[in-house]
Amino acid sequence: MTTARPLIPAPWSAPRCINNFPHSRNLASEKIYRITDPSRRLLAEPGYSDDLIDYLAPLAASWMLLAIVTAVAALASFAIVKFQFTKWYQAIAIIKPMTPQQTAGHMQGLLDGANLGMLRHFVGSEYNSDAAEEYITILTSYSFVTAMVEQHHLADEIAPRGATPLSSDTRNWAVYRAMLSRLKCEYSVKNSSITLTFEDPSRERAQRILSYEIDDLREMLRSREVRNASDAVASLSSQVKKVSDTLLSKEIYDLIATQVQRQELAQIEADFAFVVLQSPVASDLPVWPRVMIDTFAAGLAALILASIIVLLVDGLRYVRRPASISSIRS
Repeated sequence: MTTARPLIPAPWSAPRCINNFPHSRNLASEKIYRITDPSRRLLAEPGYSDDLIDYLAPLAASWMLLAIVTAVAALASFAIVKFQFTKWYQAIAIIKPMTPQQTAGHMQGLLDGANLGMLRHFVGSEYNSDAAEEYITILTSYSFVTAMVEQHHLADEIAPRGATPLSSDTRNWAVYRAMLSRLKCEYSVKNSSITLTFEDPSRERAQRILSYEIDDLREMLRSREVRNASDAVASLSSQVKKVSDTLLSKEIYDLIATQVQRQELAQIEADFAFVVLQSPVASDLPVWPRVMIDTFAAGLAALILASIIVLLVDGLRYVRRPASISSIRS
């Protein structure tokens, strides 16, 4: 007769009690620690550094402080930029180089009469590009800028404040560098035009100095054209006396007449060398400082700096407690 064996629970089926196992108690306490203290977890578990939430936990706890610091920095920056900084205005002008034929008013008849419209466009574009490079070089040259400053007595208005040059040459170079830092020249290939800008704390002075730049450039080009034409007339007149051939003499006289016409046109043409598409004008809004942009940048910089400080302080607070961290890791 078979006797039934009593059912004895297997060891692996016995219920476990966390309180009877020290290791389980550590796991439970660690679980609570993970939820309530993310800063310690970053130090106790290096592998947990990928979790961005734990990094941002100190910032979330200090959000009020960060908001106050950001607001104060933004308001202080707004007040300083708005009421303390010197406002700079920008005057702008646009000029377009002209070919000698366009200046004389004969470009259209000369080339269209030969049915060379495409050639006219090509020659004009090439000339404008070369002339623009020459004009920009002249406008930014030391001799042109210093002569303009001296002629219109601009040294006291342009010289850097507080500068005490030792000689007139040093003063001239200081004024020249100041002019170059304020003057900008850009050539547009698409429109074949030159955009000139000049910045100054005074709107009126910015427009006035830019007008001086344009007028003095035109007068310089006009004087050069008249001088070259006069030299050409004098040279051709001396050569025609030595020529006995009637046909050649006639051609030389035609050249002399052309040079005389060139000289007269240079003297009387109002839009000689270039045409002014936009006269110097300055906006009523300053180009510097930009109040809103500077205010936003100051607030953002203060927020970033304050966040870094909060994270460093929070990290150092637990680094200085090695005993508690060692007990957590054990």
